[in-house]
Amino acid sequence: MVPAVTDRCRRIAHVAIACALSAACAMRAPASSTPAAPAAAPAVNVEQLVLRGCYACLEEAFATTSASGANEAAFQAAILLTLRSKELGLPFTQWLERARALLPGPAWSEYLAIAESAPQDPLSTDRDAILGIRRRTRDDIDAARRAVATAPGSPAVRAYLDLSIVCGPTFIDERDAAVTAVLEQFGEAPLLRYRAGVCGHTPLLADVLRQDADFADVHLELGRAALQRERPDYDEALSHLRQGRAAFPASATIVATIGNIALQREEWTEALAAFEATLTLVPSHRDALLGAAISLSHLNRHEEAIVPASRLLELGSWFISDAHYWRAWNEYRAGRIPEARADADRAKALSRNAPTLVLSGIISWREGRLAAADTEFTEALNIDFGQCEAASYLGGVRAEQERWQESLAAFQHAAQCFELAVLTRRKAVAELTASTESASSVARQVASHERAIAEADARRVEAITNIASIERRIAIPYRGGESAPARSSP
Repeated sequence: MVPAVTDRCRRIAHVAIACALSAACAMRAPASSTPAAPAAAPAVNVEQLVLRGCYACLEEAFATTSASGANEAAFQAAILLTLRSKELGLPFTQWLERARALLPGPAWSEYLAIAESAPQDPLSTDRDAILGIRRRTRDDIDAARRAVATAPGSPAVRAYLDLSIVCGPTFIDERDAAVTAVLEQFGEAPLLRYRAGVCGHTPLLADVLRQDADFADVHLELGRAALQRERPDYDEALSHLRQGRAAFPASATIVATIGNIALQREEWTEALAAFEATLTLVPSHRDALLGAAISLSHLNRHEEAIVPASRLLELGSWFISDAHYWRAWNEYRAGRIPEARADADRAKALSRNAPTLVLSGIISWREGRLAAADTEFTEALNIDFGQCEAASYLGGVRAEQERWQESLAAFQHAAQCFELAVLTRRKAVAELTASTESASSVARQVASHERAIAEADARRVEAITNIASIERRIAIPYRGGESAPARSSP
């Protein structure tokens, strides 16, 4: 195992910086009979730092080699830091510029090409910044791998570059073979075990962490792995992600992923805090803007929620239908009906999905356009039969039109739908009680389910009450002035 950067490394005296990243150092000259000079301070073993592979290790390797004028070694360290920054969702431009400035010559140009074309994590920055990078074709990949195989420099660094190529967004059949070959050659080097782990061999990441508790780079991928299980382990994921965030506070990817977990768990306050932190790092982060709009909406902070939704629309390109939907949702609740109508229509034009149709139908009902509301609620149910709200509102609209039989059918649908929603949530609560997650995590999730159960059960009771009212009305001749059984407004 490669020793950690501790006094053990620093006791290796007089390691020449110039040979730090080469395949091998020259043999030492035989000792002479001349009395030895006083021992110099131990030099930093840069080769060990690079093979150890953690981000802080690579930073130290760069600082040491650049200070000593070992440009080839410093160039390779800067290339590794560029790639690692992209993998961790960190700003990488400073390292790429340093690599460009240190380029030793044309023979090293493929290093730069690989660092430039390596994909950024999608959550690391504004999505528009990622669009301009061309994905490598199969011919590009083959040419790059041949160039790396014959390039100068450290075999370990070239192996890292090779894995960066084969493990990119373009899948190639030789991926596993390339990983196996690298592990056979450098199996004990954390630098390469980490890269193989990111390439899909996830158990290697836990091995790296066991060998070196300071290798914080692995926490992002281990957190993601916990989320990708058949039964996601949110506690484990958050534990890794929080450790990753502590080590890399500049990573928008890590904090945005934390926000997405909170959003999925309906922990609106925690989600908002994470998305606001993401926006501090990347003010135009589209995913964080959308997440903030959703979180603020559920916190009933309607005017505030309109702000990130509007910002998304100003930026354009991404989540435009969602932005119009959430802006309309909050405008409606803030009593700004004309604005809500305009945004709902734009959202429908872009994506005619069930939630958008329900929102548009609610606004239509508020506007007194009952026929339009009826059509939209019906269409929403045709798309998603489980849209309980659509069935309930449809019953109300038809009751207001005195279409009693059709209203009765809609309310019966709503009652059954809400009952199923209650049963589904209760099943989720029962499963949580047997979960291995922490007591605090289970309590938060149970509380969220209980709130949803209470709301769904109240709507179920309302539907049943309306059913009884309509059944009485159908059986008894209509008496003028009798109020409609359903809600008079959405």
